[in-house]
Amino acid sequence: MSHKFKTISDHDAFAHPAYGNAIQNSARQAHASNECFSIFWDGFSIYVRNSHAFPPPNSKVICIAQRWDNNTVQLRFAGARAEWARLA
Repeated sequence: MSHKFKTISDHDAFAHPAYGNAIQNSARQAHASNECFSIFWDGFSIYVRNSHAFPPPNSKVICIAQRWDNNTVQLRFAGARAEWARLA
């Protein structure tokens, strides 16, 4: 019996139709709550959860959103890459 496993790659996550919404949602939640929110990718679906919550099974973190100041959220990605989102 053979099994096919989908490789979990960040590149595939970026191409997912929900990726942009997940980035926006995590930034808004981090800004509103002053807590970190993680975006998880399991090879099929993207999830936004509080960083203290249990991750979805077989997933990996592709981004962490953290409130930086009253107007800014830092989005941290793999490879020590970061972006800042301005929220008013």
